[in-house]
Amino acid sequence: MITRAAWRQGLSRAVRSPVAALLALLAATTCAAQVAPEGPFEVSLTGQPTRYLVEGAPYRITGHGGARFGMSVAELRAVIGREHPKALASLREDADPETGGVAWTIQVPSLAPAALPGSLRYHFGAHGGTDGGTPGGRLVAIDAEWRTDGPATAAQRTALVEAAKAVGATMAGWRWPPLATARGRLLPDGTLIVFAGRDAEGAGAEIRLTGVDVDVEPRARTAASPARAREHRVAPPGPSMLRLRLAAAPNPASAPATASAASASEPVQPVAPHRVTGFRSARFGMDEDELRAAIARDFGAAADALQVTGHPTEGTRALVLRLAALEPGPGAATISYLLGATSHRLIHVNVVWSTGNAPDEAQRQRMVEAGGQLARYFQQLGWRPGATTSRLAPDGSHAVLFAGVDPRDAALELRISGVQVQRLGQPAIAPRGPAVLRVAYFATSAGGDIEASPPGAP
Repeated sequence: MITRAAWRQGLSRAVRSPVAALLALLAATTCAAQVAPEGPFEVSLTGQPTRYLVEGAPYRITGHGGARFGMSVAELRAVIGREHPKALASLREDADPETGGVAWTIQVPSLAPAALPGSLRYHFGAHGGTDGGTPGGRLVAIDAEWRTDGPATAAQRTALVEAAKAVGATMAGWRWPPLATARGRLLPDGTLIVFAGRDAEGAGAEIRLTGVDVDVEPRARTAASPARAREHRVAPPGPSMLRLRLAAAPNPASAPATASAASASEPVQPVAPHRVTGFRSARFGMDEDELRAAIARDFGAAADALQVTGHPTEGTRALVLRLAALEPGPGAATISYLLGATSHRLIHVNVVWSTGNAPDEAQRQRMVEAGGQLARYFQQLGWRPGATTSRLAPDGSHAVLFAGVDPRDAALELRISGVQVQRLGQPAIAPRGPAVLRVAYFATSAGGDIEASPPGAP
């Protein structure tokens, strides 16, 4: 059972202090805000990580390997000589229209993590003085690129998608500023932005895939909207490409900001404020008769099986509904509607999916996928600035995939347990017990009539 005060304390602490951020096919999203607030948006699952990697520190984009932003051409040549000595012979210098300076490109026989031939392109700004008599600026952006020669085979496309997962898992597991990342965004030409983000200093990173099959979920912007069918879009014949773009923060003394993450080049439209009003037709403030009628509208004959439970000391009363299936979670679900002890009106809703006590790996993974789908949906809504978070429990027992407070102080929390989690640089934590996914909706984030979760809630 989670008390309302404890939930608020956890959220507040996560917002104020450097607690662990969570990667789970999710990150707080802004680029999706480029869709009109009332319209649907699409999210692609392709290339998204399938394991939880968590790191407590803020992510800083400083370069690639030993190459660091701000290096001179001589300093970078020394780095290439150490890291890719055989590639020095392939070094090509071109004028760089993006920065107004020059670009160096080298070919690497096997560039991790794709284990495929790749190229590294280093962009220098137009300014920066001279270095050993050679005019030129400083290093401002780096592209790591894997591209097939000619039409891609199914194996090559799979290798590129797996490499995108590996790179994305490393990046998204760190802490990023609020509303500074995007995931799974499909562009009109079929290019997939697997991940894009800016660190606290404005440096950018972007992972993009072209020429691969994608799975797309159309999503509406209202919580009551039913899940829509996933669509598999087959890439047309031709080459495929994975590109990691890393760009320094814009600097008036260097090149124009065109070397920044490409997804940031489009105008961002504001997202309409989201309100947590309840679950489907059940609205906070309803009395029991009104609530029963709302449940009947949402679930039809299943509402006849409503059970009533009460908390002996807190005086709360819950209507509990068990369903054989509820999208987007896998399998059976339990919905608990909590009525306040003094108001006798709806103040809290729990939606819980749970496996048996000994689920197999496939069952745990399906719970992970459902959690990621819900997290991406919630992240793209308009929340109170600075009032969203994700975090991993210190003992690894559960992860809060998303928690947020709306502009009117109603709150939502998405939590998962019984799945594999991992902190960066540490061994994975093996899951134990059932896999459980829970969405909790709260009428207010603190005080008032919000005493506790319904009895039996995780």
